[in-house]
Amino acid sequence: MLEFRRLLEELRVSFFAQERRTPQPVSIRRLEKAWGQLNH
Repeated sequence: MLEFRRLLEELRVSFFAQERRTPQPVSIRRLEKAWGQLNH
């Protein structure tokens, strides 16, 4: 769950503070994949 939260925060940064850059590219697809892994 912590990994999902971290990815979500990085996605927010990529949307609202684009000049900050995230250490790892994050996309909605990557979040969906992480969420799917939590549910299994």
